Amino acid sequence: MSTDPIQEAGGHHLVKVLKFGGTSVGSAEALGRLVGIVAAESKMARPLLVVSALSGVTDLLHALEKESEPKRQQVLMRKLARRHLALSGEVLDHDRHAEYLNRLSDRIENLRDVVRRGPSALRSHAIWASGEWMSAPLVALLLQQHGLNAEWVDARKLIHVVKSASGSWVVDRNQTRAQAERWFHHLPADKLPVITGFLGADDDGRVVTLGRGGSDYSASLIAEAVGASKFDRWTDVDGLYTADPRKNEQAGRFLYLLLEDATTWNEANQLGMHAHAFEPVLHACIPVHVRSTRQPQGDGTLILPAHLPKRVEKDARELMDRSNAAM
Repeated sequence: MSTDPIQEAGGHHLVKVLKFGGTSVGSAEALGRLVGIVAAESKMARPLLVVSALSGVTDLLHALEKESEPKRQQVLMRKLARRHLALSGEVLDHDRHAEYLNRLSDRIENLRDVVRRGPSALRSHAIWASGEWMSAPLVALLLQQHGLNAEWVDARKLIHVVKSASGSWVVDRNQTRAQAERWFHHLPADKLPVITGFLGADDDGRVVTLGRGGSDYSASLIAEAVGASKFDRWTDVDGLYTADPRKNEQAGRFLYLLLEDATTWNEANQLGMHAHAFEPVLHACIPVHVRSTRQPQGDGTLILPAHLPKRVEKDARELMDRSNAAM
């Protein structure tokens, strides 16, 4: 792993949010790369992971949500179960695979109950959220298998969602900060959380999803709440480009961007991320690093807040004060 450009002194005092998208958790090879990245980051900082559903699973769940024919619903749910069972069988040892099988069985049974209820707005959210509820325990068990003290965390306890005046669901940032701060304050220092992206809960604890690309927004909200030093967005592309590099060979990669500019472009849908993904980290002056799991030594794209130097100076002075007090 290359030296992190935002690595400060006193490594384990640092908190970093690492978000892994669907392609970064969607195969045995991808999960192997994830383990290597997280193990390396754990030596330099305290990582908090946010994970998406396995690649393709959210599309499958959207098809299930729209399907009204019971036999076709059963076909889709069997396909969903087989996808997760096959991957867990590839990466987990016997005991952990058996543990995951029990969790997956409970989740599939719960999903069947939800599907039987018939159409409703919150029924749809409960179906869509199932992908993250299945992926996070799998990633946590795999990290445990490699000696890391990981546990999966349901983001319903962290991210609070309310109805806006227009009737749409929006994140209550103040309540989310308060809930996530309390959770982090009581999180044991040696614990490595694997948090479900893409979802939160309403006042009654019912799941509400955050929209396509919502895991980026989840990670940004958590980074803001815990005062993270950095938010690393791990994907299968080495940074942000002027166009999709898989479709356009002439696309150029940004080495650096101002977070203020990236926020404006993203709100105009020019970066292909969740519309609100950068708002929390911009407010908290937290750098974002878009990196590739396929090229973890690569530069990626570093997105820096314009006021970062003031924050770095503040953090450095706090570190010096703590060091002096300990002498």
